[in-house]
Amino acid sequence: MLDDTELHVMELAGRQSGYVTRRQAIACGMSPDAVDRRVNSKRWSRIKPGLYLVSGYSPSTRGLLVAATATLGAVVSHESAAEMHDLPGTKRGLAVVTVRVRKTYRFPDVVVHQLTDLTDDQIVEVEAIPVTSPIRTGVDLAAQMGPPSIGRIIDHIVLKRQGTLDEVCDLVLKLARHGKPGMKCMHKVLEARAGGSFLGESQLEAMALRLFREWDLPEPVQQLALPWRSFASGRVDFAYPKVRLIIELDGRAWHSTLEAFESDRMRDNHAQLAGWRVLRITYRMLKDNPQMVRDLIRQALASAA
Repeated sequence: MLDDTELHVMELAGRQSGYVTRRQAIACGMSPDAVDRRVNSKRWSRIKPGLYLVSGYSPSTRGLLVAATATLGAVVSHESAAEMHDLPGTKRGLAVVTVRVRKTYRFPDVVVHQLTDLTDDQIVEVEAIPVTSPIRTGVDLAAQMGPPSIGRIIDHIVLKRQGTLDEVCDLVLKLARHGKPGMKCMHKVLEARAGGSFLGESQLEAMALRLFREWDLPEPVQQLALPWRSFASGRVDFAYPKVRLIIELDGRAWHSTLEAFESDRMRDNHAQLAGWRVLRITYRMLKDNPQMVRDLIRQALASAA
């Protein structure tokens, strides 16, 4: 019959997929000699110094993560979090956690990071284990992966509706500080998707209007209410009503939600049915090929006239 101490340790091991550390067992009231007897009798398998697997359980990465998060007050992060969120292009089968206040660097067979800027709103629960959110996971991985790989991760997060591009931008802007690993990579990834320095709508409109004036284009009407559906809310960025030409600005290569993408395409369809033409101009077009944008608008105005 098991005594109270043994029961306490076995219950703890059960919550940790069979894993228990020497320190945990002793904290439960078990003597160091009692721990050694269980190891020597093969009732507990020694995985690494100070880490044991109770008989009847099989080794698993998940078990290690459960034990590490419980022992250290840690959160599953980096490659392990990416695997739990099914993010692409990351190594599988690793045990990686993060602590916010580092009391120890060590947990057998587990990589332990420290992130002092990790907040509760960036942590989710997956299979009853605390895990960094998909967006926070992608940002953390940017310290050790290049822009192409991180770009695929961010694209996956948005397309699978695990987060929006706006939320990614907000987190990067919140975390950005001199010397923080991965920020250069994230800025490259987001510039390609959300515009330079993550331009807001009003900033992008100001940039475009300045260029229109430099090109001596006619002054457009700004924020024109939808002329073909006056009963519905909504406005277009720029318009030339006399020639029924609309110019919409996209601050990113594609929208942060599929709903927004669908809504914009439906607006374009309604505009065309009402006899309006729509030019969609992105930040990258304005930044990298402004002459092409100028020629497009001039051609559109000339053909309409």
